[in-house]
Amino acid sequence: MSSRLKITLPDEANTRLVEIAAERGEPVARVAAEMVRDGLIKTIAAAVKNGTTPSQEVAKLIAGAHPDGAMADDEDELPTARAPWLEPYGGDRTWRQLMWGSILALYERYPDALKGLKVGWWNDEAQVEMLCALTHWRQMLDDSGTDPRQELDFQFSIIEYGRRLKEAGGGVAKEWKPGAAPDEWH
Repeated sequence: MSSRLKITLPDEANTRLVEIAAERGEPVARVAAEMVRDGLIKTIAAAVKNGTTPSQEVAKLIAGAHPDGAMADDEDELPTARAPWLEPYGGDRTWRQLMWGSILALYERYPDALKGLKVGWWNDEAQVEMLCALTHWRQMLDDSGTDPRQELDFQFSIIEYGRRLKEAGGGVAKEWKPGAAPDEWH
Protein backbone atom coordinates (compact mmCIF):
# COMPACT_ATOMS: atom_id res chain seq x y z
CA MET A 1 0.00 0.00 0.00
CA SER A 2 1.22 3.51 -0.68
CA SER A 3 0.03 7.04 0.02
CA ARG A 4 0.40 10.31 -1.79
CA LEU A 5 1.97 13.12 0.19
CA LYS A 6 2.46 16.80 -0.57
CA ILE A 7 5.60 18.38 0.88
CA THR A 8 6.86 21.95 0.85
CA LEU A 9 10.55 22.57 0.21
CA PRO A 10 12.62 25.74 0.38
CA ASP A 11 13.29 27.13 -3.11
CA GLU A 12 16.96 26.12 -2.98
CA ALA A 13 16.13 22.53 -2.05
CA ASN A 14 13.47 22.34 -4.76
CA THR A 15 15.92 23.70 -7.34
CA ARG A 16 18.50 21.08 -6.34
CA LEU A 17 15.85 18.33 -6.47
CA VAL A 18 14.89 19.36 -10.01
CA GLU A 19 18.58 19.36 -11.00
CA ILE A 20 19.13 15.87 -9.54
CA ALA A 21 16.06 14.53 -11.33
CA ALA A 22 17.27 16.04 -14.62
CA GLU A 23 20.75 14.56 -14.14
CA ARG A 24 19.20 11.15 -13.55
CA GLY A 25 16.64 11.53 -16.33
CA GLU A 26 13.81 10.69 -13.93
CA PRO A 27 10.64 12.50 -12.87
CA VAL A 28 11.03 14.85 -9.92
CA ALA A 29 8.31 13.02 -7.97
CA ARG A 30 10.15 9.69 -8.29
CA VAL A 31 13.44 11.18 -7.09
CA ALA A 32 11.71 12.99 -4.19
CA ALA A 33 9.83 9.84 -3.15
CA GLU A 34 13.04 7.82 -3.26
CA MET A 35 14.90 10.41 -1.16
CA VAL A 36 12.13 10.61 1.45
CA ARG A 37 11.84 6.80 1.65
CA ASP A 38 15.63 6.37 1.91
CA GLY A 39 15.82 9.10 4.56
CA LEU A 40 13.10 7.47 6.63
CA ILE A 41 14.73 4.04 6.39
CA LYS A 42 18.12 5.47 7.42
CA THR A 43 16.56 7.38 10.31
CA ILE A 44 14.69 4.33 11.57
CA ALA A 45 17.77 2.11 11.15
CA ALA A 46 19.92 4.62 13.05
CA ALA A 47 17.33 4.75 15.83
CA VAL A 48 17.28 0.96 16.12
CA LYS A 49 21.09 0.84 16.12
CA ASN A 50 21.45 3.65 18.68
CA GLY A 51 18.55 2.62 20.91
CA THR A 52 16.80 5.94 20.32
CA THR A 53 13.54 6.98 18.69
CA PRO A 54 13.38 8.11 15.06
CA SER A 55 12.49 11.65 16.20
CA GLN A 56 15.66 11.78 18.33
CA GLU A 57 17.70 10.77 15.27
CA VAL A 58 16.09 13.57 13.24
CA ALA A 59 16.95 16.03 16.03
CA LYS A 60 20.59 14.86 15.84
CA LEU A 61 20.58 15.45 12.07
CA ILE A 62 19.18 18.95 12.49
CA ALA A 63 21.73 19.73 15.21
CA GLY A 64 24.49 18.54 12.85
CA ALA A 65 23.42 20.89 10.05
CA HIS A 66 25.71 23.71 9.01
CA PRO A 67 24.54 27.29 9.58
CA ASP A 68 23.73 27.59 5.85
CA GLY A 69 21.30 24.68 6.16
CA ALA A 70 23.47 22.07 4.42
CA MET A 71 23.92 18.83 6.32
CA ALA A 72 27.32 17.94 7.76
CA ASP A 73 29.07 15.41 5.53
CA ASP A 74 32.10 13.22 6.13
CA GLU A 75 33.96 13.41 2.82
CA ASP A 76 36.36 10.59 3.80
CA GLU A 77 33.53 8.09 4.24
CA LEU A 78 32.95 5.76 1.29
CA PRO A 79 29.37 5.06 0.29
CA THR A 80 28.14 1.72 1.60
CA ALA A 81 24.62 1.77 0.19
CA ARG A 82 23.37 -0.98 -2.05
CA ALA A 83 20.44 -1.07 -4.39
CA PRO A 84 17.36 -0.55 -2.19
CA TRP A 85 15.94 -3.97 -3.06
CA LEU A 86 19.09 -5.68 -1.76
CA GLU A 87 19.69 -6.12 1.94
CA PRO A 88 22.36 -3.71 3.21
CA TYR A 89 25.78 -5.21 3.80
CA GLY A 90 26.03 -6.78 7.22
CA GLY A 91 22.27 -7.28 7.45
CA ASP A 92 19.61 -4.86 8.60
CA ARG A 93 16.65 -5.84 10.75
CA THR A 94 14.66 -2.74 9.80
CA TRP A 95 15.19 -3.42 6.09
CA ARG A 96 14.00 -7.01 6.58
CA GLN A 97 10.88 -5.88 8.44
CA LEU A 98 10.04 -3.34 5.73
CA MET A 99 10.67 -5.84 2.95
CA TRP A 100 8.62 -8.57 4.61
CA GLY A 101 5.69 -6.16 4.82
CA SER A 102 6.23 -5.09 1.20
CA ILE A 103 6.29 -8.71 0.04
CA LEU A 104 3.06 -9.41 1.93
CA ALA A 105 1.47 -6.38 0.24
CA LEU A 106 2.72 -7.53 -3.16
CA TYR A 107 1.29 -11.00 -2.53
CA GLU A 108 -2.05 -9.48 -1.51
CA ARG A 109 -2.09 -7.39 -4.68
CA TYR A 110 -1.01 -10.24 -7.02
CA PRO A 111 -2.10 -13.49 -5.34
CA ASP A 112 -2.52 -15.41 -8.60
CA ALA A 113 0.99 -14.62 -9.77
CA LEU A 114 2.62 -15.37 -6.41
CA LYS A 115 0.59 -18.37 -5.25
CA GLY A 116 3.42 -20.63 -6.44
CA LEU A 117 5.72 -19.42 -3.63
CA LYS A 118 6.77 -22.29 -1.39
CA VAL A 119 7.51 -22.36 2.32
CA GLY A 120 11.15 -21.42 2.81
CA TRP A 121 11.46 -19.06 -0.17
CA TRP A 122 13.17 -16.61 2.23
CA ASN A 123 16.14 -19.01 2.44
CA ASP A 124 16.73 -18.77 -1.33
CA GLU A 125 18.71 -15.62 -2.09
CA ALA A 126 17.50 -15.52 -5.70
CA GLN A 127 13.85 -15.66 -4.59
CA VAL A 128 14.41 -12.95 -1.98
CA GLU A 129 16.15 -10.67 -4.47
CA MET A 130 13.43 -11.23 -7.09
CA LEU A 131 10.60 -10.49 -4.66
CA CYS A 132 12.36 -7.45 -3.21
CA ALA A 133 13.10 -6.12 -6.70
CA LEU A 134 9.46 -6.59 -7.67
CA THR A 135 8.26 -4.78 -4.54
CA HIS A 136 10.65 -1.90 -5.16
CA TRP A 137 9.63 -1.69 -8.83
CA ARG A 138 5.95 -1.70 -7.85
CA GLN A 139 6.58 1.10 -5.33
CA MET A 140 8.39 3.19 -7.92
CA LEU A 141 5.49 2.79 -10.36
CA ASP A 142 2.95 3.65 -7.67
CA ASP A 143 4.92 6.70 -6.56
CA SER A 144 5.66 8.25 -9.91
CA GLY A 145 5.08 6.02 -12.91
CA THR A 146 4.53 8.15 -15.99
CA ASP A 147 4.83 5.71 -18.87
CA PRO A 148 2.23 2.95 -19.34
CA ARG A 149 4.93 0.79 -20.90
CA GLN A 150 6.58 0.62 -17.47
CA GLU A 151 3.36 -0.75 -16.01
CA LEU A 152 3.04 -3.28 -18.83
CA ASP A 153 6.65 -4.38 -18.29
CA PHE A 154 5.96 -4.89 -14.62
CA GLN A 155 2.76 -6.83 -15.26
CA PHE A 156 4.43 -9.11 -17.79
CA SER A 157 7.38 -9.65 -15.46
CA ILE A 158 5.29 -10.63 -12.45
CA ILE A 159 3.20 -12.97 -14.60
CA GLU A 160 6.38 -14.59 -15.94
CA TYR A 161 7.80 -14.93 -12.43
CA GLY A 162 4.54 -16.58 -11.34
CA ARG A 163 4.72 -18.97 -14.29
CA ARG A 164 8.24 -19.99 -13.28
CA LEU A 165 7.14 -20.52 -9.68
CA LYS A 166 4.36 -22.85 -10.86
CA GLU A 167 6.77 -24.75 -13.14
CA ALA A 168 9.14 -25.31 -10.22
CA GLY A 169 6.39 -27.32 -8.50
CA GLY A 170 6.86 -28.65 -5.00
CA GLY A 171 3.34 -29.74 -4.11
CA VAL A 172 0.40 -28.03 -2.45
CA ALA A 173 1.54 -29.05 1.05
CA LYS A 174 4.56 -26.76 0.72
CA GLU A 175 2.61 -23.74 -0.51
CA TRP A 176 3.47 -20.58 1.41
CA LYS A 177 0.68 -18.86 3.29
CA PRO A 178 1.38 -15.16 3.95
CA GLY A 179 1.72 -14.17 7.56
CA ALA A 180 4.25 -13.20 10.19
CA ALA A 181 7.90 -13.44 9.23
CA PRO A 182 9.59 -16.68 10.32
CA ASP A 183 12.26 -16.52 13.01
CA GLU A 184 15.07 -17.05 10.52
CA TRP A 185 14.00 -13.91 8.60
CA HIS A 186 14.60 -11.63 11.60
